[in-house]
Amino acid sequence: MTANSLKKLIAGKLGVFFALFILCGIFGVLNPVFLSWGNISNILIQSGTNAVIACGMTFVILAAGIDLSVGSTVALSSVLGAMVMMNTGSPALGAICALVSGIVLGMINGFFVAALDFPPFIVTLSTMWLYRGSAYVITHGQAIVNLPEANMRLALGKFLFLPLIVWLVIAVYAACFIVLTRLTLGRKIYATGDNSEAARLSGVNVKFIRFAVFTICGFFAALGGVILMSRLNSGQPVAGQAFEMNAIAAAVIGGTSLTKGGVGSIGGTLIGALFISALLNGLVILNVSAFWQQVFMGIVVLAAIGLDKYRKLIV
Repeated sequence: MTANSLKKLIAGKLGVFFALFILCGIFGVLNPVFLSWGNISNILIQSGTNAVIACGMTFVILAAGIDLSVGSTVALSSVLGAMVMMNTGSPALGAICALVSGIVLGMINGFFVAALDFPPFIVTLSTMWLYRGSAYVITHGQAIVNLPEANMRLALGKFLFLPLIVWLVIAVYAACFIVLTRLTLGRKIYATGDNSEAARLSGVNVKFIRFAVFTICGFFAALGGVILMSRLNSGQPVAGQAFEMNAIAAAVIGGTSLTKGGVGSIGGTLIGALFISALLNGLVILNVSAFWQQVFMGIVVLAAIGLDKYRKLIV
């Protein structure tokens, strides 16, 4: 193995995996409770929402886009689902409504980006406010509570000693891994992100791919909202604040490039999401104040951007 190949390996998923391992070791030494099975289970559950949202974000970034509206999509889709759930008493109908809402919100983003050729940053910055404001308007700023107890089954349920949320995340990432590595759609997403003009000349419907990735991202943001709604057993219009930054950080830490489309992997995103959850969980266990937690998260995001820059230099 050449020195350059070793650098690429360390800067990629392997390096992030070792960083996660070292982080867990440090927190375990500082407080043994961190490595207890109960706390590890909590980390896996806590990472579920961000892991699912980051999965959709990875699709968008691979296609050389960005979606700043995922946090607001979480809020709007979850309150819509909670309203249906409260009025019908059916968690299944509420979850379906939330997921459909997420798809529609993603399609709106995709329409402006793909059909009208608006910049993704500007479009999703606008819809970030639009979706969040809509969540406040329809709920009058109040949380939707008194949901059916059955809504908490996803958050509290277990199968083969693992929380149901963990199994859901495994299923999501397995499906997305297949899409990105085995299906034509995945190859077209990578091609569009790498060089959209070359992809277009090769017969790829670039506009459709861009529309599709934002729709996929909206769906996964709504799925994250369903998970959060089950954990809180309520629909919160304030939910999802700063989730877009956590999702972007998870994708970039895992090797998805913000500066060059078509570079990254879904497996790396999962490791990045676990890294962020482990960091936040460890800081809480060590009684680090919420203010300093934000400082550390800002450092992590900057480090992720620096790592992305480093990966670009060694390619």
